[in-house]
Amino acid sequence: MSALYRDAGLAPPRPAELVASLKADERGVKEAIELLTRGGTLVRVQDLHFARVALDGLRLRLIAYLNAHGQITAQEWKELVGQTRKFTIPLAEFFDAEKRFPRSLI
Repeated sequence: MSALYRDAGLAPPRPAELVASLKADERGVKEAIELLTRGGTLVRVQDLHFARVALDGLRLRLIAYLNAHGQITAQEWKELVGQTRKFTIPLAEFFDAEKRFPRSLI
């Protein structure tokens, strides 16, 4: 299951989507997600779970962008993430909560 999340990148499936696509037991899918989250392979961002490697890659791109431009707009953020608001808004809030970046940048 970790490979599914790794391959999904910044557009991870929700548990219900996994249950349907894998034709798996809902409880088993949720337990697997929880184990991967506790082990650090996945990171919970609101009601989504992202592969840690995907978030680490995005963090590096964000840092590079901010170093080059000094700030980022909502549209630039959406382009950097390459996903819809379904994913970009929770990700922006996640990085804002990390307090590694000035609050006014995202």
